[in-house]
Amino acid sequence: MEESLQVLLSRHLPLSPAQKGRIADACSAVMLAGSSHMSQVAKWLGHSSQQRSRERWLRRLLDASFMRQEFVYTPLIQQMLKSYAVTRLHLLMDRSSLVAGETDLLCLSVLYRKRALPLVWDVMPTGMSDYERQSALIKRCIPVLPSTQQVIFHGDNEFGGIPLLRYVRHLGWDVMVGQNAKNCFHQGDYDWQPLGHLPVQRQCNIYLQDVYLTKEHNYGHLNVVAFYHPRFKNKRRQSDIRYLATTLPITPHLLVTGKGRWGIECQFKDFKSAGWQVNCTAIHAANRLEALLNLLSVAYLWATCLGRWLCKTGQRRLVDGHGRRGLSCFRIGWDWLVHQFRVQGLCPVLSRLYY
Repeated sequence: MEESLQVLLSRHLPLSPAQKGRIADACSAVMLAGSSHMSQVAKWLGHSSQQRSRERWLRRLLDASFMRQEFVYTPLIQQMLKSYAVTRLHLLMDRSSLVAGETDLLCLSVLYRKRALPLVWDVMPTGMSDYERQSALIKRCIPVLPSTQQVIFHGDNEFGGIPLLRYVRHLGWDVMVGQNAKNCFHQGDYDWQPLGHLPVQRQCNIYLQDVYLTKEHNYGHLNVVAFYHPRFKNKRRQSDIRYLATTLPITPHLLVTGKGRWGIECQFKDFKSAGWQVNCTAIHAANRLEALLNLLSVAYLWATCLGRWLCKTGQRRLVDGHGRRGLSCFRIGWDWLVHQFRVQGLCPVLSRLYY
């Protein structure tokens, strides 16, 4: 497993052989530990030193200057996307708690098989992100994307501001973002009114064409969808109606397209409760969190790539014996890698994403 990862990293990362070897060691240990706690990861390092020495080795790696996205993760995801044969990419932006009450993770990901693969991210103080931080993240993402593919940008209410809509549209992307019920709109010669006044019913969605949003910006030629979908927070019901603004044409499958945004929630779950418990790590320094996310993202991308390859080659039943697939590509790949480690089996060196 470790040798296959070293070969993969040596092909695409602009680092020295020693640096790539250290990254491969740490990613393999993360896979086997199933945790982002340094003490747990250190137990699975293939070093002959004592536990404390291995933990110090990990901390030095997280403090290393080369442990940045542009050196460790970006070359890999850029290579993977070159082989991802789809007509359009769905980009998903969302924010999630990383260290409770202290640090949040703002992430821009690409939809993949009802999950999402991280493209770029930013570790930020807890709270809502602003336009400057959001647009800077998108700007960092642009060189990673293939220039020939259509892009659809998804986000919730936090990313539905008119300045961000203008910026994304200027890039030639389509948008599908949430809107607050208090935002005002007008259509044709009608007066301004809040979106919350639309008479949405449980079985009756409302579709509006050529709408202008907010009195402040009067930004127009958008389509708006209002639909019944209860929202809960901390097991309490917050709202029943949701609102989407989009540049896509209104079709019967529009809301199905919008559901793709939930892929990033599954990604966050894989990084947290269903995976490496990154929200419970004892790391607080921003540079170490950034380096840790690099290691986890490399492992996540590699496991997802292998999981999809196992499905395509008819080997899924080695780790997922159900007639109908019950595990995600990430979980299939992760379980299979641990199995190969146990039996000292070989792992392929994959650098492509299968559709």
